[in-house]
Amino acid sequence: MDVLLARYLAGELTPEENEELEWAMLANPALRETLQLLQRMREAPRGGSAAEESEMMERGLARIMDEPVAKPAETVAMPKVVVWRRWAAAAAVLALVVGGALLYRGGKREVVVSNAPVHGKEIVTRYGTRSYQELPDGSKLWLNAGSKVTYAEVSAGGRRELTLTGEAFFDIKHDPEHPFIIHTGKLDVKVLGTSFNIKAYPNDSTIETTLINGKVEIDWPGGVGIILRPHEKVVIPIREMQKTEAIVDRKMVAPDPQYNTVIETSWVEDKLVFRNEAFSDVSKKLERWYNIHISFEDKRYLQDRLTAYFKDQPIKNVMDALQISLGFHYRIEGDTIHITSK
Repeated sequence: MDVLLARYLAGELTPEENEELEWAMLANPALRETLQLLQRMREAPRGGSAAEESEMMERGLARIMDEPVAKPAETVAMPKVVVWRRWAAAAAVLALVVGGALLYRGGKREVVVSNAPVHGKEIVTRYGTRSYQELPDGSKLWLNAGSKVTYAEVSAGGRRELTLTGEAFFDIKHDPEHPFIIHTGKLDVKVLGTSFNIKAYPNDSTIETTLINGKVEIDWPGGVGIILRPHEKVVIPIREMQKTEAIVDRKMVAPDPQYNTVIETSWVEDKLVFRNEAFSDVSKKLERWYNIHISFEDKRYLQDRLTAYFKDQPIKNVMDALQISLGFHYRIEGDTIHITSK
């Protein structure tokens, strides 16, 4: 992975390597933070030569890794492959440095400098917040707005399981002897070592599971178990779960070519992405994301379709953009946004 990061910074990734890196960042969102930090470092103004830059990086890495620095006998231009190695080393170190927990508040990101596992039995995110936490077994959990997980720190026989309400992205530590089971109240997801997203909000009409890598099995009472393979998504209408033979929507997923992210997991990267979604569904996401309420005084806009991308934008900017797209009017009163025709 350090080679891919270095090749990216050098601007020499092949299309195949770029896709590999994108999937790697989706499986481990902290990797994207590393890449962005390295990019900012790389683009920052520098006053020294390539050799001086390399020497400074060597000193910085040595300080981080607490190693002695060998001062070069003379100043020479560094070959590109050596510079690559410097940036690859920086990538590896920074992956550890920025691998700590991330806490999202109101669309902003705050770094929490602790990787200690949780000690409680419940994690809750209110509307308007998102969070990251490492679980006691070493698995990683990203929790979207308005979501909750409950779990037992120690289970009989080493069984790993939790209950999810809302939406979460998981990076489950591989342990074939102790499967990880996620209960949503409607269905169960069984995994061994996997990165995937589950969306199971109580008021939604569907439950979605998107698999980034690994393998998961989805079961529910009376249903036939569904095995997901990497880059697959399944959408199960809740009404279908009462039937013996449920009709589910199963499809492949890939990074959106326009926004360069997998839409189903874009929230982990603090991105709001909609692709041909009904305004009624978009409004639910906005309510959770910004901790607001949207009231449709003019119902004709409910089924209008939207395609949009937002990152680190206040709700007014988002509503202004949607207003231009659909032609509605709106007013904000307290924490409620009223959608009107005039």
